[in-house]
Amino acid sequence: MAPSKELTNRLEDTLRRANNVLLKQGRSILVNLEISALQFNTLLSIREVGSMTMGDVCKNLFVACSTATDLADRMERIELVERVRDDKDRRVIRLRLLPRGNEVIDAVIAERQRFIGEVLKEYTEQEYLELSRGLELLAERMELI
Repeated sequence: MAPSKELTNRLEDTLRRANNVLLKQGRSILVNLEISALQFNTLLSIREVGSMTMGDVCKNLFVACSTATDLADRMERIELVERVRDDKDRRVIRLRLLPRGNEVIDAVIAERQRFIGEVLKEYTEQEYLELSRGLELLAERMELI
């Protein structure tokens, strides 16, 4: 049986609000690291899919090629990424994560996890298990579609 439109709307709103709070909390440390949100999104994209061409960066982040080039220049200067020639086609340049880029991602994820731990302190074990299982089931079903 399909959920009502009202329930679906409420669930989407709740997930969006929780996601926004979690993103803001994790990214709050970017200011101290002097990393922009766009730079962080680029780091995440590279970590998720592997080294990326500039064209890939443009498509994944919905930015103009000139913006992606400027972004790559800044990120390379602060040693988050490096440009490397593609093994198969030497004309293609790829962005690859450097150790500092991974450290930035890990720091943001650690902050998110710390924050979630703080929020969950007030949950009973049963509430935590129900929430965890419900979210796992939701993610699994969303990934199937």
